[in-house]
Amino acid sequence: MFNIELIPAEFGDAIWIEYGKRGAMHRVLVDCGTNAVYPAVRQRILALPPAERHLELFVVTHVDVDHIGGALALLRDREQLGLTIGDIWFNGYVHLTPGGAVPLPEDGDILGPLQGEALTECLMAHDPKKWNAAVRGAALVVPDTGPLVSMPALPGGMKLTLLSPTQRQLDRLRPVWEATCKKAGISPGVATAAESSLLEEEGEPDEDDDILGDPNIDQLAATPFKSDRAKPNGSSIALLAEYDKQKVLLAGDAHVPVLIDALARVRDRVEGRLPLAAVKLSHHGSRSNTSLELVQAVKCEHWLVSSNGKQFKHPNREAIARVIKAGGADVSLHFNYRTEFNDPWDSVSLRRKHKFQTKYPASDGAGIRLELLE
Repeated sequence: MFNIELIPAEFGDAIWIEYGKRGAMHRVLVDCGTNAVYPAVRQRILALPPAERHLELFVVTHVDVDHIGGALALLRDREQLGLTIGDIWFNGYVHLTPGGAVPLPEDGDILGPLQGEALTECLMAHDPKKWNAAVRGAALVVPDTGPLVSMPALPGGMKLTLLSPTQRQLDRLRPVWEATCKKAGISPGVATAAESSLLEEEGEPDEDDDILGDPNIDQLAATPFKSDRAKPNGSSIALLAEYDKQKVLLAGDAHVPVLIDALARVRDRVEGRLPLAAVKLSHHGSRSNTSLELVQAVKCEHWLVSSNGKQFKHPNREAIARVIKAGGADVSLHFNYRTEFNDPWDSVSLRRKHKFQTKYPASDGAGIRLELLE
């Protein structure tokens, strides 16, 4: 079995992955949404029998609150949940310097001004040896040239390949790290729920998202692409997850040029495109994180969007139009909410003309689940 579930996380990500044989399932969690939506993740964990409350891996892709906010609550709540975690991936302040690694407790103040930063505090308290353990506490970073970083296989056989960030992306984040953390409510000391609401990601111009009628896919797809430049998004961990020959791109909020370069270095390409079972669109379907070139770099049927549009009206029409235009026949769009921003794609005439499908949750709080292998 290999399933991907987009837990309702408002404008953020909370991606629940299950793989393995029936009766011996393994689980990975990528991000945890905001602090406000953590209860949905908590309920997902509590739905498991106590003996199965284990994550092989928990990935916190980057410091934006819609990805990291709930992570703080999860780590503080893990004992009450009876949850164990095999490895935790997160690039902290120490990793922004080349060669930086997670300190051992006896190393004292090696983290400098962010020693009291809340997530670091949680990770150090949990077990520093499990922080980026796959790379012995070093940074999760893509080399500039040569082979990509293939991590040791997780228990149960899932393989993960790192696609983002590069060292350049981490270097760009370093000067603004403290400001970003404070904005996210991860200021020195313990972050409160009120502080967590302070993060507001860099906005995008509304442009023509509010036009009436069916979207003009050809026109939208041809709109000039302007790449995301937000430094926290650029530092995002993006992964290629593979199980039983099924590959899935988990793009976080990664930047397009970084993803395109990394995908070009992955083997098993067919006619210049990398076959994938599914893609979780970067940055919730932002027009600045999905280009025609990126869509054309892969051959994929299932495209997943995690957002209720609350912050920036995601997904943007240009991003979805590019997927439909360049994704090939029988593209399937999966949304974990039905909103005014994604509802236009359910047009029968539009779906017939451009030969794509849409999938929506059964109810507002249901999220959406994609079964890749039974």
